[in-house]
Amino acid sequence: MPRPRKVPLSDPERQREIFGATLAVLAEVGYERFNMDLIAKRVRASKATLYQYWPVKAALILDALKVNEVPHADPDTGSLVQDIRLLLRSWVRAQTPYTRGILLGLMEGGRRDEEMARMYAERIAQQQEPLLHTILARAVQRGEVPEGVDVGLLADLPAAIFMLRLMTTNDEVDDALVDRLVDGLIIPLLRAG
Repeated sequence: MPRPRKVPLSDPERQREIFGATLAVLAEVGYERFNMDLIAKRVRASKATLYQYWPVKAALILDALKVNEVPHADPDTGSLVQDIRLLLRSWVRAQTPYTRGILLGLMEGGRRDEEMARMYAERIAQQQEPLLHTILARAVQRGEVPEGVDVGLLADLPAAIFMLRLMTTNDEVDDALVDRLVDGLIIPLLRAG
């Protein structure tokens, strides 16, 4: 095994290297097979030193995600339908085989590891409101969402469909799916509301 590098893990450049390797390994092998040995070898670090900074693999993965989050535009065109369409298309653009591997690894981790599920839920709770919730809240203020529509459930719908496709099929998550989702499901649900 190559000798560990002498750059301290507190160095920002070194952390970026570790976080990049963490997400790459998660995408490649999934959560179950992810371990500190793989990271230590990839970045030439001592496994013991990695554990000093991140006592469990979930902590390392979540820190890596935090640093490598893909920002999405916050569309505010004044039209709920257009805003949803633009946001979902930005989600589509962020999808690559690499990001799909990361998402599948996170889902596996959340399902198999109670600590990962707890830590991920805490992290989500600390974040600002997800963009789709913000878009829907603005639409409610503009009167575009009829009373009685469960806005929280409506906000979960696109991600649920995207995740289902990711987990169960090789069907593309693309602009055509976004249009089908918006035109064939979200708009009719709002009209029926």
